[in-house]
Amino acid sequence: MPGARFRRWSQIAFLALFVFLLARTEFRGTLHGTRGEVRLPYPVSIFLESDPLVAVGNALATRALYTGLLWSLVILIPTLFLGRFFCGWICPLGTLNHVVSHLRKPGKQRLESNRYKKWQRLKYYLLVALLVAAVLGSGVFGTMDPISLTVRSLGLSILPALNYGLHAVCDLLYSTGIRPLKFTADALDFIGQGTLLSFRQPHFAQGFFLGLIFATVLVLNLRFTRFWCRALCPLGALLGAMSRWSILGLVKRESQCDECNRCLLGCQGGDDPIPGAQWRKAECHLCLNCTADCPDGGLEFRWFPGRANTVEGPNLERRKALGALAAGAVAVPLLRSSSGSDPRLIRPPGALEEKGFLERCIRCGECMKVCPNTALHPALAEGGLEGLWTPLLVARIGYCEPGCVLCGQVCPTGAIWRITAQEKGWSSGSGKPVRIGTAFYDRGRCLPWSMATECIVCEEWCPTSPKAIYLRPAEVTDSAGAVKQVRQPYVDAARCVGCGACEYACPVKDRAAVYVTSIGESRSHTNQILLRRERVQPALLPETGEAAGWAKSGATRAFPAANLWQYVDGDAERYIAAGIERTLTARYRYQDKLDAVADVHVMGTPEGARRIFEAEPATGSRAAALGDAGRSYGASVTFRKGRYFVRLTAYEEAPGPLEALARAIEARLVL
Repeated sequence: MPGARFRRWSQIAFLALFVFLLARTEFRGTLHGTRGEVRLPYPVSIFLESDPLVAVGNALATRALYTGLLWSLVILIPTLFLGRFFCGWICPLGTLNHVVSHLRKPGKQRLESNRYKKWQRLKYYLLVALLVAAVLGSGVFGTMDPISLTVRSLGLSILPALNYGLHAVCDLLYSTGIRPLKFTADALDFIGQGTLLSFRQPHFAQGFFLGLIFATVLVLNLRFTRFWCRALCPLGALLGAMSRWSILGLVKRESQCDECNRCLLGCQGGDDPIPGAQWRKAECHLCLNCTADCPDGGLEFRWFPGRANTVEGPNLERRKALGALAAGAVAVPLLRSSSGSDPRLIRPPGALEEKGFLERCIRCGECMKVCPNTALHPALAEGGLEGLWTPLLVARIGYCEPGCVLCGQVCPTGAIWRITAQEKGWSSGSGKPVRIGTAFYDRGRCLPWSMATECIVCEEWCPTSPKAIYLRPAEVTDSAGAVKQVRQPYVDAARCVGCGACEYACPVKDRAAVYVTSIGESRSHTNQILLRRERVQPALLPETGEAAGWAKSGATRAFPAANLWQYVDGDAERYIAAGIERTLTARYRYQDKLDAVADVHVMGTPEGARRIFEAEPATGSRAAALGDAGRSYGASVTFRKGRYFVRLTAYEEAPGPLEALARAIEARLVL
């Protein structure tokens, strides 16, 4: 039948497109010396962006819809008219299940297993639990989403295994020295590198485990036709629930049926197409096998069919549905109760703060697949149970390239923000760089510190500009008592971005002498090294009596960058763009005659303070001898010192008293 043949070609085409885009989720080249922004030439995440479950789950978890996920309407809208066409015509995992299911021998057992079973409702209860978890702010639905599962399994396990296997075969053929076999090896390598194989051999943590799960999903089809699709797929459940309003349905002409059961033999959805049973619309994959296999033309799909012999929806049991709802509500706090603060949980640059990250991340593995140094790997217990299979950087395996922002480009949900290489700021030396952690030394393992042996590998590999790792000469005594001079490495925490290049390159085998932890990451306001200094920052503003005649009115208020709009609404973006960390403000009164407000803006760098100061109009001002540069406007005073920008504003002109208060503030600023 033409419809069934067209469906087969559709499955082949979409599966080929899926595998092609997955194979191309990779930068095939070197980032060293690359000019401009590196971008992939294909929309490699289009399958995930058009996934309705990803769109619905993301919207529920974040109370917003990430822009790329609007592609899901391409699937959702036709489903309202056609039914679960996506499962039978487009879904790559559905196609693979379909192929493996056809390996089953036809017979009575296959006929009986293709009848509708009550356990097919399980996917609807699972969908309810996952959506409730999404409402509570968890993206765990991504672990069960079929597109995410297929990308994760193929990208992190199957394709790397094929890559390794083909290269092993090519090496074996080439080692024979036989010219035809060597030519065959060259041909296989050329074809593989141009299609499925990676530019370099990738290795991913948990690759075997992920591959085993995927193989289990496929092997189950030898016992139950499309078991995943019928029993477990939450996306299929979502589309099945929406298909109840579809206007395309199956018409059964029982008078033309000779009970050959061929329609049931080829049924992929377990929706009972046989006459004498109710057709279950929500289970039908629209594979058209039943109409193609019927020799008497007793089955036909038609617009606006009668509904007398049709079960429209999934027909769930209320008690079990409530149980699924409760399970989803209980699962989130249970998952989060296992979360710890593993210092090696280093997220990719551009990742949201941890709560927002776990809301959006669907564990698809796209960021891990695209990483040119295979630095990103699926987490196991580092992020707790809720963080299973989310990306983390393993610096001993690979480091984050300074100019690479590919992980943000391929992320379909915005868990990793799409920053530019300039915004990342690791090699430009301008602005405030995105930090993912900080490096530390284990001096008991570091060669210059523990063994009086010269080694400067970490300093050479440090990519920041200026370098975060610097060397100091030191005289040490070796085991023979001889005095020798070596250069010992140190880390400048203010410059280190946590890229992991030093840990990756460290020549000390097994555990590196320099290691990176997540402390100091830009995405967190609390996971910082210098918390003590931040706690005493309110003392940057003087107390009563420190400036002659001035008394402090009330307590100092602090506004971090994320909440700066609460204090300077309308002008906060200008300060944020310059790299502000926080603003401290307090009110003062001079001899019960004059009121003033003092603001200390703590910037990330002196360059940020300079940008804000120079953006202030100089008209009507005179130079003031304050800090690195200052201006007095009569009723206000501004100056900068190091990374601080200070503004004092009075309600009437009082240049003398204001400058006295400014000098008291200047004396407290610590560079």
